[in-house]
Amino acid sequence: LSTRRGEPEMDDCLETLKDEEEALWENVECNRHMLSRYINPAKLTPYLRQCKVIDEQDEDEVLNSLMLPSKINRAGRLLDILHTKGQRGYVVFLESLEFYYPELYKLVTGKEPTRRFSTIWRRGTKLQQQVKTKDMQRCDLLAKSRQLEDERKQLKLNKIELMTFQERYNKMKEERNNYNDELVKVKDENYNLAMRYAQLSDEKSMAVMRSRDLQLEVREMLWVSLISSSNGGC
Repeated sequence: LSTRRGEPEMDDCLETLKDEEEALWENVECNRHMLSRYINPAKLTPYLRQCKVIDEQDEDEVLNSLMLPSKINRAGRLLDILHTKGQRGYVVFLESLEFYYPELYKLVTGKEPTRRFSTIWRRGTKLQQQVKTKDMQRCDLLAKSRQLEDERKQLKLNKIELMTFQERYNKMKEERNNYNDELVKVKDENYNLAMRYAQLSDEKSMAVMRSRDLQLEVREMLWVSLISSSNGGC
């Protein structure tokens, strides 16, 4: 019997909560046209996601769906999604309005925005921006590190290539020096041959002249002999 009595009480409690949630959202729905007209969903979704009221899929649908061609359509869809999140969605939505759209916050709640929330949110946003900046700097440093590593590898390859060229140059220089030595040797041999040829030419010329002199002497001796023979016969 106690269980049966508890079930209606639980149902009544749930019904009361639903009524309270609907009452909360009634203020939003009453100003739906104004909210949809002036709200830029892209400004609110980062905070709503941070508070885990919407997820990445919800954000992508609101911001990128082809079925929502205008900003008013996207803002209306965001309100529909938040409505399904109950009281939590309502509270976080008001917090985002309080920071980004204080006039709309006042329109919905009838209250002035509190500076305390704005200050905390600004600090949180500033910290997020600092973290984002640090992440970007870290990415830049990683990119520069990779670039320096690539340049180091390229310099190493260039050094190896330069050493290869240096070895080839030294080898060619050594071969050239060897060829120069051979050339000097050949020149010396050619010079010696030329000198020997000149010497032989001189000796040949002297031999020819000596042969002519001998022929003249032989002729003179024959001539003298003939004359002597002729005189003796007379």
